[in-house]
Amino acid sequence: MNDLQKVELDLLKEFVRVCNENNLKYYLIGGTLLGAVRHKGFIPWDDDIDVAMPRKDYNKLMKLKDEFPSYYFLQNYKTDPHYIYNYAKLRDSRTTYIENFYVCHKINHGVWIDIFPIDAVSKKKKPSKRFRHRFFYVWWNVYLMYLPGLFRKFHKKTFFKDLGLNIVALLTFLGNPFHLRNKWLDYYASHRNYDESVLVANYMGNIPNKAAMPKEFFLDGIEVEFEGNKYIGPKDYDGYLTWVYGDYMKLPPEEKRVGHHYDKGFDLNKGYEEYSKEHRI
Repeated sequence: MNDLQKVELDLLKEFVRVCNENNLKYYLIGGTLLGAVRHKGFIPWDDDIDVAMPRKDYNKLMKLKDEFPSYYFLQNYKTDPHYIYNYAKLRDSRTTYIENFYVCHKINHGVWIDIFPIDAVSKKKKPSKRFRHRFFYVWWNVYLMYLPGLFRKFHKKTFFKDLGLNIVALLTFLGNPFHLRNKWLDYYASHRNYDESVLVANYMGNIPNKAAMPKEFFLDGIEVEFEGNKYIGPKDYDGYLTWVYGDYMKLPPEEKRVGHHYDKGFDLNKGYEEYSKEHRI
């Protein structure tokens, strides 16, 4: 476990403490769950932690920001005005990790873990075409909100592409006053009845063709080992991991054993505000 992963693990422990003290459901998901099952901890080359919560529990957690230590920040578009996405992050403000895609955002840039809401999709076992339309509608909106983080420097070979994306980014930024788009997407993703649904989804996860999955994966939960501690994963973790990854116990080729976050600034011993001033970021 490297130093970055140690900071993320501390964040996970605090997240779980608050969830347990308030009877909130959560699950390790994605590469974090895969690491727990296949490696009993982090995938060696992984560089983040992903957890998910049923929407009802997620919404309750968003109101508990003061239950974390003062140096931890529960980030969402309501607590951080320039954060524009529809999932949350728990950040350690004593550290710095400025992602490439967020470098233009005046937000808290501490090391983080991702917290995703799980929403109802359908009362039918087979997702309809309408779901695929809903999912891509959500993701196009997320992508449009994502663009303000991508103000591009102009290059001769891609001048018109860079210009076009910057224009869209500006219009998207101006067209989301008071986070109206975020509020609409929250409603759009969450207004269906979770208890009556047989399919659920993490609309904010980047697996469009596999997002809708059986809710039975998440019924109750089961303890899984992660870096020497026990955390909750989906009860049918085998079904979930097979659904998302296929043969998940098979290691990827060596050239693909890399993290997927890239930084413009990184310091585990200095807060993001001090770091940004020193490096003029």
